[in-house]
This record gives sequence, structure tokens and C-alpha cells, in this order.
Amino acid sequence: MKAIGLTYHSLDGNRLVNGKGDLPNSIPIDIPLNGIPVWLVAVPTQEGSLWAAVLDDGRIQTFHVTDRNYKPVELSTNDLPIGTPPILTFQNGNYSLMPPIIGIGSLITHPIPLTGTFSFAYINGTGRLVFENPRGGSADLPTNALPDARILVDQNERLLFLSSPTTKYNHGITGDEFEAASITLIDTSIPPGVILEILIPDGKVVEGISPIWIDINGDGQREIIVTVSDASQGAQILIFNDSGELIAQGQPIGQGYRWRHQIAVAAFGPNGETELVDVLTPHIGGVIEYFQLDGDKLVLVAQLPGYTSHVIGSRNLDMAAAGDFDGDGIVELLIPDQNLSSLALIQRTEEGVRIDWEIDLGARISTNLAAVTYVNGEIAVGIGIDNGVIRLWLP
Repeated sequence: MKAIGLTYHSLDGNRLVNGKGDLPNSIPIDIPLNGIPVWLVAVPTQEGSLWAAVLDDGRIQTFHVTDRNYKPVELSTNDLPIGTPPILTFQNGNYSLMPPIIGIGSLITHPIPLTGTFSFAYINGTGRLVFENPRGGSADLPTNALPDARILVDQNERLLFLSSPTTKYNHGITGDEFEAASITLIDTSIPPGVILEILIPDGKVVEGISPIWIDINGDGQREIIVTVSDASQGAQILIFNDSGELIAQGQPIGQGYRWRHQIAVAAFGPNGETELVDVLTPHIGGVIEYFQLDGDKLVLVAQLPGYTSHVIGSRNLDMAAAGDFDGDGIVELLIPDQNLSSLALIQRTEEGVRIDWEIDLGARISTNLAAVTYVNGEIAVGIGIDNGVIRLWLP
């Protein structure tokens, strides 16, 4: 068994959790920590799941959970530099947290494991993409990657990430002054090389740290979905094919320094239609929006105010996720309220949108929304909250 635990759930950047959950009937358990958690990741085990919580001082606490019991586990990596997101892996019988390459690699993103010629790739301190060979040696490309870019991976181990950092749009919602002016696609065969660099048009920038790389139009090929912004029109969603052509777009907000946070693409529609869900202005009122692709346009088909998916100034863009969290065969959105003090399960309906389940947490969410699919296909969900616990809803 191989598994990867990412804060964004899927190697292609689509925050979609596979399997079936039973959230409305699950009684949560709390695991006390030695501090405030800021990140949470998990992978399945043969007997249950393994959860790793990163505290606000960089320490890591890891727990093996079986049934409703948990016990601490020591991994070879017990802390991370403050601000480094975790990635938990299980391979060849070993669980490990991949640490950044100290002194060389970027400390505001993480390496990504590979299974082909190279064992992993990472962004170094000058924006180059570096490949490590399991037999020793390395290769690198002058890619000018965004320092906090998440490296996405497809089924052919092509890599995709944001690149060309620029300060021309100084909104700074993800923690620094840099946004991306391009998107880079990489071939990881020998020798690795740049397949394509997509330049963002009209002086706009990508406002985020990764695309969603998923087939949204049903043509059998992955499309590249990004939120772009500028000072006059604010954020809009653009969709490119992997030849770099702009094939569809949504309407811009119409005002600068207003953001929308793309979350996931899934069969949200009431009849199983593929839809993109985002949160419009998550820091100001927070409106969940559902879009369907109609030719070269993204068309708004439903919305619901009062929710959020991000804390301004944070690189945690993973506080919401899609999945069949109640086991009814329909994909829902799991997302916090504006106060980060409750979780809600939102479902698309013929009439628009419905709240299927909502729970008061008694404290504020302080991590990403974590989830893991067990070996039998059941989903467990976890969050960290600011009273110093991780709360798990288990199968």
C-alpha cells in the first residue's frame, strides 16, 4: 500500500476526497495536543489511520487511530520550520513526513514524491525545480517557481506549478507580496524539461498558490484552472488547456482587491453535473458559488452566503473540501462558517443549495480541513481547533 497525505487532498490540486463518509452519525473524538495546531494531514493504515498535527511552534505530534482509540507515534521528522506545510507518506512499509531540504529548498512549500526516474522534486531558494535521483545525483531546471507554489502531479508524472513571481498586484492575501505571472508544465522523463509556460494575460496575476488540474469539460484531457486578479476588476477564474490556450473564463468581480477562492471541481450538480465551487470574498461575507461550464463561459448556477475557506494572510488554502461526506452517493461541500466556529455540509439541489448538516465546534478552526479514505473506502475527517485539540470524525 502507498499513500500520500496532503493538505489539499489530491495530487492534482482538486480538493476532492474519494470514498463515502457518515458525518451526521459520527460521534467525534478529541485528541489533546501540546499546543495550537496549524496543519493536519493523514494517511490510511491497514488498521485505521495515521494523523500528523503540526503545532504553531513547528513541533509535530503523530497518532495512530484504530476504531476510537489512539496512541502517539514517533516519526523520523518531529518538527518543521515554522510556516512549512506537511506532507505525510506511506511507502515500502514506512510512514514519514517529508521535511524541506534545509539550506536549499523553499521553506514555505514542500517536496513532492515521485515514482519514476526521480524519487522527489522540490523548489529551491532561487525558484529552480530540483529533482533527486534515488541512486544519487540530481537535476534541476531554471523554472522561476513561486516560492510557496504547491507542485501538482498528473497520472503521467508531469508536474504543474505557478511561476514568475511578481509584486505588481499587492493584495497579499496569502501571506506575502508575491503572486504568479505564469504557470509552468514539466516533463519528468530523462532529461526533465519545460513543456510549456503559460503567461497570464492582460497584466493579471494568479492569486493563489496552485491551480486545479482536472478535466472539467469532459474531453478526456486535464484543464488548468486558476483564479486571476488585477487592481481594476478583481478576481475571475480562467481555464486553460494544456497547450496553453485560454478556453473558458468566468466574470470578474468588477472591483480590485476582491478575491475568490477556487475549491474543487466535482459532480456537485443535482443531476450529477460537473461544477466548480469557489468562495467569493471569503474574508468579507463569504459566498459559496457553484459554476457550470457553458462553451467558453463559466456560468453561476447557485450560491449561498455566510461561509469562509481562508484566513487572510495565511497560506492555508485548504479549509474546505468536496466529497460524499454523508454516504448518500452525492458530492457535498464541507466548509466552515464565517466565524470558523462551525462546520457545515452543503449540497446542491434543484432549487439551489441546501445545508444538510452543521455542527458547532465550541472553538475556532486553526488548521486545514483534513480527510483520509480508509482501505475499505470509508472517509474520516479531521480538523485542528484553537483550544489545542484535533477533532476526528471516524467511520
